[in-house]
Amino acid sequence: MIQSLTRCLLVVVLCVLVPGPGFAQLAPEMGWLGVSISDVSEELADRLASVFGPAAGTGVQIVEVLKDGPADTARLERGDVIVRIDAQPIWDVRQLQRVIRTQPVQGRIVLTVLRGASRVSVPVTVGLMPPAARAQVAGERFGFVVREVGGAGAGGASGPPRLAVAFVDPNSSAARAGLQPQDTIVRVNDQPVRELEGFAQALGRSPERVVLVVERRDAHAPISVILELPR
Repeated sequence: MIQSLTRCLLVVVLCVLVPGPGFAQLAPEMGWLGVSISDVSEELADRLASVFGPAAGTGVQIVEVLKDGPADTARLERGDVIVRIDAQPIWDVRQLQRVIRTQPVQGRIVLTVLRGASRVSVPVTVGLMPPAARAQVAGERFGFVVREVGGAGAGGASGPPRLAVAFVDPNSSAARAGLQPQDTIVRVNDQPVRELEGFAQALGRSPERVVLVVERRDAHAPISVILELPR
């Protein structure tokens, strides 16, 4: 379930949670590729090793390329396996995310990817993470990520947007407080929230402690979840 939620989220933001204390506030600018990615499966690792040799069983696979994003402009393809950024080998999703997010925006990097039976070098200009994507990861210092989804009104019509928890890091403050994937966030501290911008602003005013009010499937009433960073 966690792997599925993570993959869905990464379609837009190319971000990942790094567990443990000391989450910093979001940097003014964060690098962005605009891809959905996943760790290399055992089956894919075996296939890569058979084609490229035993050392080729690691890397990060591109699951989807976001239209008009930096990866799309560079002509990266679904199914490419990223194994190197410039001279740095890439082992897994977490490492790739950390490297990309710290790259200078508009800086040029060269990705080495395994594509079919070929090893290809792809120059990429790192993009600026869009505001909506940044808002999705505003809660990462507590260990969770949200996404904005449309509600369904009467007769199947679209209702107002709502904020759903897309991912909770199992080693985070959010997990210890009991926050769960698919919870719907309705309040941050005393402020009602329905959309990403308001959520990010409300969370930004609470750097170390925040009270979320969430609606949970099968729960009869809203639930308060208190998130606190370790001291």
